[in-house]
Amino acid sequence: MKIVHITEYCHTGSIGGTERYILDLIRGLDTAGIQNTIGWLHRGLSAETLEADGVRIFKLPSPQMRVDAPLPEFHEAATRLLETEKPDCLHFHTFGLTEAALAKLAKQRGIPYAFTYHSPAWTCRRETGLLYGKELCDGEVRAWRCSACQSEERLGMGILAGHAATAVSMALGWAAVPLGRTSLRRRAAFYYDSARFSRVIRTFLAECDLVVSCCDWSGPVLRRNGAREQCMVHCPQGVPNAVADALHAEQKLMPPTTGKEFVVGYIGRVTEVKGVHILMEGFSRMEGEEARLRIVGWESDRADQPYARRLQEFAQADSRIELVPKKSFADTLAEYQRLSLLAIPSVWMETGPLTLLEALAIGVPVYGSNRLGQLNLLREHGRIVEPNTPAGWQAALTDALKEFRDGKWAAHHERIRATVKLRSMAEVAKENLAHYRKLTEPRLAARS
Repeated sequence: MKIVHITEYCHTGSIGGTERYILDLIRGLDTAGIQNTIGWLHRGLSAETLEADGVRIFKLPSPQMRVDAPLPEFHEAATRLLETEKPDCLHFHTFGLTEAALAKLAKQRGIPYAFTYHSPAWTCRRETGLLYGKELCDGEVRAWRCSACQSEERLGMGILAGHAATAVSMALGWAAVPLGRTSLRRRAAFYYDSARFSRVIRTFLAECDLVVSCCDWSGPVLRRNGAREQCMVHCPQGVPNAVADALHAEQKLMPPTTGKEFVVGYIGRVTEVKGVHILMEGFSRMEGEEARLRIVGWESDRADQPYARRLQEFAQADSRIELVPKKSFADTLAEYQRLSLLAIPSVWMETGPLTLLEALAIGVPVYGSNRLGQLNLLREHGRIVEPNTPAGWQAALTDALKEFRDGKWAAHHERIRATVKLRSMAEVAKENLAHYRKLTEPRLAARS
């Protein structure tokens, strides 16, 4: 059996959560004798093949935005991919109009396809899953609402201005449609882009043979956008292979249970949707000289940006807060081991994050917002911080520090290490393989 994984994000270009998931999935499938290729939607015109970390990668030309129509060069490159690789199944890990065009080509050749929903960005034009950047959205792609929400973000002039801009786009944007890929077209015809995106994603999901929801909140979103109930499965993410391997090789990989400092940590991208500012402000309001906050993932080359300057002000005003640069994998594991608590104050809708699984695997309690993808794990082995505000984090961290001072915090580490049961990415690969086999049985039987 051969699977081609289609993605905008590939481990040879970057190494975020989606890239790690795909690579781990491929590693698990490799052990079962499944052949894997990545179809990398690369924002360039090349359609070359290469190999990285032992994985064959086929580059496919992709436009700048996922709401843009496929590039003229795409059809030929996609046809070559299907004819060269001869896949038994395509597995999409990102979504846009280019992915939809490839899915259509696959269907025409009788090739089934699966889709894993890794991010709210695949349905949300604002990419957060938040209506007007604040409220939880039901996730259904609606041309008017999505356009108004996006316009509110772009203009920064409030919701009414977003609706007014959408009305103008609806009335006059048709005149810009023939302009192609110009910036003027994007600014003027965004309502029509949203309407087209809504139609395309409904067709894509309705014809998808397997739709994988990997978090608690994504199932309803997928159903609202056309996924068929009989084709949906819930398959949460697992502990990354690299972490599982490190734990197996180094039995003493665990955080301290005693010490003079109570170390709160954040590990990940330092961006506004991750809520780092909320955590920092809440921590700065908390009293306690033995408390420390480490923000791991700081990028000094972005220090001149407004959000980064805001975070620097917090750090400069409180000597207990440290901005720590991005770390290698080994150094990141070392960071987990020095933490008393991992904080995940996400504002946007998370399908993970992986840091939740990594921390629990090592034995670190986790506090997080209710925007995380696996809330049951958070509820069982940490605390859901509500409301996700500076005051909410101040109260939660103050309670945790009191337990630390009373000598009760070490029991949380011990309990997690003794009771937490996490699925691995090897298990995720086995589940996906079982689904692939069901999808490909008719095709493989006809071939034999």
